[in-house]
Order: sequence, then structure tokens, then C-alpha cells
Amino acid sequence: MKTDDTLVREYLATVERESTALPPAARQELLADLGEHIEVARAERPGDVRTILHEVGDPRTIANTALHELGHTTEPPTPEPNRRRSPAWLPLLLLVISAVLPYAGEHVGLDWISLGMEITAIVMVCRSRCWTAARKWTGLALATILPAMLNVIWYLAVVAPGNNSVIDAWRWPAVVVGILLTLAGVGWLWRTRVRQVLPGKNDPRQ
Repeated sequence: MKTDDTLVREYLATVERESTALPPAARQELLADLGEHIEVARAERPGDVRTILHEVGDPRTIANTALHELGHTTEPPTPEPNRRRSPAWLPLLLLVISAVLPYAGEHVGLDWISLGMEITAIVMVCRSRCWTAARKWTGLALATILPAMLNVIWYLAVVAPGNNSVIDAWRWPAVVVGILLTLAGVGWLWRTRVRQVLPGKNDPRQ
């Protein structure tokens, strides 16, 4: 009996065969969009792959529709062959560095560099096709929102009132907790990323 991953790979392989008339960049874009749509649907409805593929549509119809739309495009998709998606590890590395960098020294500029890296990482994750929307929210909540809330609580409860004894005793434990939350979010995003599988190749997660 075929597994769900096998059914998806065979479906995408059929779409690729039926869409050979498309330019290579347009064909890869079509496969990437279908792969993302299918992964999102599978995350929302586990175990319902056959129904999902049926709802996505007949591969030949999809290929013909894409070819028809491309033929009526007013501008040729010249930028597409050079467009490359950022690897999944890059925004995650930026998140880790942004969490550690402010504590690497007393220079004020490190805080601004860290903030810029964090914002860049968040934007990259939000635009990435490596995760579903729910996975993005979960990972970013762990990696950025919870540490930020921890910093706000620390400032309002300890720093602003001037509790120096508490600051001295609990500053580094609070820092470690914030970094651990970031690492937990980054680790979760890394484990739940979606890898684009080429037709005919085995899923590396199996």
C-alpha cells in the first residue's frame, strides 16, 4: 500500500510530466506552489491525502491552465530563473545570533544590530515556504515573542524599581531562560521544516 508521501511525490511527478511545455522556471514555480498547498492541507487534515489531491485537481488540467495563463501574460517572467529561495537554516541562524549578540559586550550598537538581525529573520521565516502558517507562528512565538515578554516583565518588575540585589542574583538566569526559549523555537522550526522533494527521490525525512 502506498504511503501518503509516495502519493504526493507521484502526483507532483505527474504534474511535472504534464507541464513539460512550460518554461523550466515556471514549471518549478508551479511544483513549489502545489507542494506548499498540499503540505498546508496535510497539516490541517492529516491522513486525508487522497481527498486533498483530488481537490487540488487533475495534473493535466493544472498544467494546461498554467500554460494558458502564461500565454496571456503581458510581461515575460525573465527574473524567475535567477530567483532563489533562502535556505531554511539562514533565518534560524540569525535568530540564534540575535539572541546572543546583545550579551557579547557593552556596546550599544550591538543591541541595534541584534534587533535588525531579528527583524530580518522574522521576515524571512514569514516569507518562507519551508513552514506552514501555524508552524511559523508557533516557532516565532517561542523564539521571539516569549523572550521579548520575558524582557519586558524583567524590566518592569526588577530593573525599573531598582532592585539591585535581585538584578545581581537573577540577571544571568533570566538571560539563559530567554536564550533557551529562542533555541527551543529555532529547534522546533528546524524539525518541522518542509523539504521540497524532487520526483523520483526518497523523502530525506523518512
